[in-house]
Amino acid sequence: YSLACVTYEMLAGHPPFLGGTAREVIARHTLDPVPPLRAARPVVPAAVEQAIGRALAKVPADRFATAYQFAHALTASLPAGEPPPATPPVTSIAVLPFLFLSELEASQALSLGFADALITILGSLEDVVVLPTSAILKYAPGSDAARACRDLGVRHILQGNIQKAGTRWRVSIQLFDAVTQRMVLSENQDFQRDSVFEVQDEIGRRVVASLHSRFLLDAPKSRDRYSSDPEAYEQFMFGLRESYADQPETLERAIGHLSAAVVRDPEFALAHAWLSYVSMNMHFSFDPQRTRLETAEYHCRQALMLDSALPEGHLARAWILWSAAKNFQHADAIAALEQVLAGRPNLEQAHNRMAAICLHIGRLQEARVAHERAQRSNPRTRSLNLEFCYVYSGDFARAEEALATVVRERPGTMYAVYGHAYVPLLAGDLDLAEQRLAAALGQLADEPLIVSLQGLLHARRNQTDLASQCVRRALDSPRSFGHNHHTYYQVAGVYAVLGDTDKALGWLERTVDAGFACWPFFRVDPHLASLRGEPAFERLVADLERKFAAIEMRRL
Repeated sequence: YSLACVTYEMLAGHPPFLGGTAREVIARHTLDPVPPLRAARPVVPAAVEQAIGRALAKVPADRFATAYQFAHALTASLPAGEPPPATPPVTSIAVLPFLFLSELEASQALSLGFADALITILGSLEDVVVLPTSAILKYAPGSDAARACRDLGVRHILQGNIQKAGTRWRVSIQLFDAVTQRMVLSENQDFQRDSVFEVQDEIGRRVVASLHSRFLLDAPKSRDRYSSDPEAYEQFMFGLRESYADQPETLERAIGHLSAAVVRDPEFALAHAWLSYVSMNMHFSFDPQRTRLETAEYHCRQALMLDSALPEGHLARAWILWSAAKNFQHADAIAALEQVLAGRPNLEQAHNRMAAICLHIGRLQEARVAHERAQRSNPRTRSLNLEFCYVYSGDFARAEEALATVVRERPGTMYAVYGHAYVPLLAGDLDLAEQRLAAALGQLADEPLIVSLQGLLHARRNQTDLASQCVRRALDSPRSFGHNHHTYYQVAGVYAVLGDTDKALGWLERTVDAGFACWPFFRVDPHLASLRGEPAFERLVADLERKFAAIEMRRL
């Protein structure tokens, strides 16, 4: 691994992972995918890039077993006379919000609107990694391009500025290349306000030509995606910006803006779809009121009725299908996500959702692949899918490292706090588990996930009465509505540790019925050790393996 880091730096001119502090660099080594070497140095042979990438694999078992194997892979050549494989070099780009040089009422909406439209257009390229809108929101219009390249880990930055003189508008774009440290494209275009979408499409075509790339799919037309009504467009952009938050107050504001957009333009399919998606996020994570679900379902139907192929409409549909309200319809949600990825192959949210579903049905290898594709779309995506992939595969040491990093970076994240307390319990370090549970209960005193975890600790210490009290408290609570199945699973673990096989199996079956069917984890979880060998347990695990291994995932 160390040799691969040095080799990467010798070829690229910089280390594979950069950061402002030693802690940030370590975190990126732990969590981030290896940046494509040939994006920084296109002349590097593909075989060398692949060898270094393998040596830098996160899981030691995925690396070369010996330095000799690494050296052989670096120096191996093709048979004489055989041309190298046609592997298109992969490059990367981020589009920053555009800068308005004139004070205009709609400047904030158009600033993000230009970026979002170009991100969508460039997202259809076959050999370019395009960072999603969520990754560029913190950057102010006019940010330093070289610094943004370093921060975001991309080769190119596309920026623009817009000014208005009378009835005419002018947009100026600049495409910066971090390798050559110069602008590789700089153009101006004049337009009228009502032709803004055509200008966005033309800019997209010019950037594609400059990158020497080509479209994997037909690029979506901006006029088809967005509303021509200025107020509906502005409300949508305000809602889009706030929809990426993880705080309920901000999501509520996003819902208000998106609702205003569809009231103003009832045929704005993308706004209906995004309103459905954000409403479902609120329902699942913060507020289980039935009206949230009904809102999500209504606007999803409207979006797909207006545009049956709209990827964001199918993304919202997948979110609805894979929810407690719909009893986690894994196969149907996967099918919906396949439709999303057919139209938006680089959509980060679709890959993250696919990874989460795969985790819940025991398709751990596919979960890793989906997670890696989400990170390819956005190297800074933080979903916890990789961390729980380690947990469910029984790699508790690696899970400990990864979750400790997340807790340091985002100390208030509920599932990171939960996982950080869960892993030492799985690894048998009860004293450490007790310390972390005390901290978790300080943040999430009534959260059933944490209370049932405390019950597992009491069970491990043969404190039957205390374990039973925790089970009752966890099951009496109306909270944790999105993930009741994890609470049920830990209740099954409590009874298994206490030796009550019938209750343990009953709660395990209820866990599966409620959406958590990670059969590989059932086989390695130490808390279920007493169930292994029981005919009912073995039948359940075998049935789950057959059922979920049969689900076809063409996009993975």
